[in-house]
Amino acid sequence: MRQEGPAFLRLNRLCVVRHGQLVYDQEFHEGVNIIRGQNGSGKSTIADFIFFVLGGEFDDWKGVAGQCDEVQAEVQTPRGKLTLRRRVGRAQEPVQLYFGPMVDAAARSMEGWEWFPIRRQASGASFSQMMFRSMRIPEAQSEGAANITMHQLLRLCYSDQRTPATRLFRWEPFDTNAIREAVGDLVCGISGYEIYEIGLELRNLQKELDAVNARLGALQSALPSDESLNTPELIEVAVGRLRTEAEDIQEEIGRVDEAVQPGEVKEYLRERREAQAGLSKQRGGLQKLEAVRESLEFELREIREFLEFLAELIEKVSVAEATFDAIGSIEFTHCPACGETLVAERPGLHCIVCKTPLDEEREGARYNQIRLDLEIQTRESQQLVRGKEEDLRSTREKLRRVRREHEKALSAFDLMYGGGKAPREAFLATRTSRLGQIETEIDFLLKSHGIAVRISELTAEKAVIAERIDGLETREAALRQDAEHRRPRALSRVSSFGASILRSDLPRQAEFMDADEVVLDFRTDTVSVGGLVNFAESSNVVLKNAAVLALLLAAATDKEFHHPRFLLIDNIEDKGMEVARSHLFQRIVVERVTELQMPHQIIFTTSMMNPDLELDDYTVGAAYTSEEPSLAIPD
Repeated sequence: MRQEGPAFLRLNRLCVVRHGQLVYDQEFHEGVNIIRGQNGSGKSTIADFIFFVLGGEFDDWKGVAGQCDEVQAEVQTPRGKLTLRRRVGRAQEPVQLYFGPMVDAAARSMEGWEWFPIRRQASGASFSQMMFRSMRIPEAQSEGAANITMHQLLRLCYSDQRTPATRLFRWEPFDTNAIREAVGDLVCGISGYEIYEIGLELRNLQKELDAVNARLGALQSALPSDESLNTPELIEVAVGRLRTEAEDIQEEIGRVDEAVQPGEVKEYLRERREAQAGLSKQRGGLQKLEAVRESLEFELREIREFLEFLAELIEKVSVAEATFDAIGSIEFTHCPACGETLVAERPGLHCIVCKTPLDEEREGARYNQIRLDLEIQTRESQQLVRGKEEDLRSTREKLRRVRREHEKALSAFDLMYGGGKAPREAFLATRTSRLGQIETEIDFLLKSHGIAVRISELTAEKAVIAERIDGLETREAALRQDAEHRRPRALSRVSSFGASILRSDLPRQAEFMDADEVVLDFRTDTVSVGGLVNFAESSNVVLKNAAVLALLLAAATDKEFHHPRFLLIDNIEDKGMEVARSHLFQRIVVERVTELQMPHQIIFTTSMMNPDLELDDYTVGAAYTSEEPSLAIPD
């Protein structure tokens, strides 16, 4: 099967809408994209819009940005093009997603668009899940079992002006070491994020195991102390012996002549009819419960078969996409129906029958949509299975209880009305007393049987949990061993790129000139050189940007990174940087990414444009001014 390439994200086009009119519409390209213009001309606003439409949680809209209604984007991923649409508003604003290019999305109006919440919900997929799957980045979990969202990922890919230059991640008020460490490990291809997830699951499983042990202890104390009555099978044997004894007593009673007054017979018959009606009602209830149980068992079989079918479809979609990529469309020279020669072929990729032109990127987007839809159906079906299994367990337990009550009622009926016995005879009184004792014993044993059955179920559940814990602990140990090897390799590669960038800087910071390593500490949110984390303000900016650029360069030369290979920088000359230093850093960016083979994209803003880079290959849009800003909003 075809091996998919590394994860990546590329912005192809960005549009901003106000009152139904486009106030910004620019195309972006792979590699370096420079947004240039005077201070205050709206460059940072465009950077914020890019962050927001890609899933960033942002709502600090100011000036003309707050007057806009909507931001749209076409992005490229390994699995095809996606078109995004998000209303300008609150940080948790949901995103509309269309599986295909923007030109197709515009032609479809509202048809084909799907809404996705920005974060994971109780049911259904989130925008971050859809983007991660499209980018081929593993879905990881962070503190509190909450997803590592697109927002958390972009915090490491967006260097903005609001964040202090000494911080590695984009600043936000509610932040934790665990989240940053999990994001950093994920981006570097270190399995630490999975180790964290396993740790959470192990803690939950241990809680479940403790709860099962507590229930087992309570139930076992309720069973008879006699070891011959501590399993469902032994209890069933004891109940069988008692029922055989009761049948023998009933047979003795049936052979006794009765002397009953006519009035007593009439009353006796009335009470028996009422008792029979009660038994009939109970039997009806049992039949309904059995029908519910059978229906649940049938539904579970159907859903599990459907899950198997979905798994086969997902595999077939991958095979079909790989086949299409490998051989393209099958070409026919003669009609498969009548055998006549087909008309001459049209140039380019097209359907051999109807001659409709085919677009490989759109076909890829279509396969991606189908695959994601099937994955969502699989997840929802698995949730349905868990719900049905719980309903089935509850129904079975209720069925056992109702059966015990029915058997008790049957025993009472047989005692009072079975065998044609009369209550006044001494012999019948003796036999009836024993039947009452037997009924009490059977009732106790049936209750014990239910407890024993539950103990057996909990014991099996305990074994499953213990097996799961053993498997996770084994996996955790293997991941820790793998992480011990992966972490130094990944961070060493990042450090090497970072140090090389700093050594290329102007001689403004002595520590940069002979830097041999740049240490990124995701947990503490710091970047250090020679053990130092704070320099002159403009040097802090250079160090921060060198660090995030080094991450991208390392990811673009090592496919094991789960970095989106996308970088957005809005502070290249922040904190009073001199023009020459800004120009040099811009040139460093271009030179370092020129030879990269993997897909990548860097977007940065500048008010000190390097004139050597004033080329269509690098620039996006016009050079903005206060008179002609980035957002073309009419007066």
